Amino acid sequence: SLFFGVFFIYPLIRTQVKEESKLRAMTATLSERSQTFEHAALTDALTGMQNRRYFDEALDEYLKEFARVRRPVGLMIIDLDHFKRINDTHGHDVGDEVLRAVAECLKDLTRYHDVVARLGGEEFAVVAPNMSLDLLMRLAERIRKAIAAAPVSRGKSKLRVTASIGVAVWDGHEDAEGLFRRADQN
Repeated sequence: SLFFGVFFIYPLIRTQVKEESKLRAMTATLSERSQTFEHAALTDALTGMQNRRYFDEALDEYLKEFARVRRPVGLMIIDLDHFKRINDTHGHDVGDEVLRAVAECLKDLTRYHDVVARLGGEEFAVVAPNMSLDLLMRLAERIRKAIAAAPVSRGKSKLRVTASIGVAVWDGHEDAEGLFRRADQN
């Protein structure tokens, strides 16, 4: 039985331990890849900001939570003015630089718990919980001025980028789509 154990069972145990180790390593790798894919699915590759998918889910969550505590939720829809002209005149690489500069402005001017997202093209959004309309309007104006002052250069000249910002504060009853539509119209 000693002979059988040494020559048959011990090699089987060693093989099983090696395979188990490989499976653990593979599981760790798959877990890392899964996190990477999840991050990629919720992030805009050009700006590094959250994307529309993340924004939609976050806005729904904020409205559910803030309905419970009866607090305001502000929403800003930011649209860059005449962005197509920038792309057509200066090229898409400059357009991309403009989008990254706007993203930096938004990151710099918002709070850590605000949701800042690129919705697509030249449209951005900010979900600002616990903000009255007055505070939201002031923040929107600071953002508008910061975008206009954003350092985007083309050769020796500096591009002036402007933005239109629609704001709305949740009325406590409308759904996320209704709030978005109202902010977009404003």
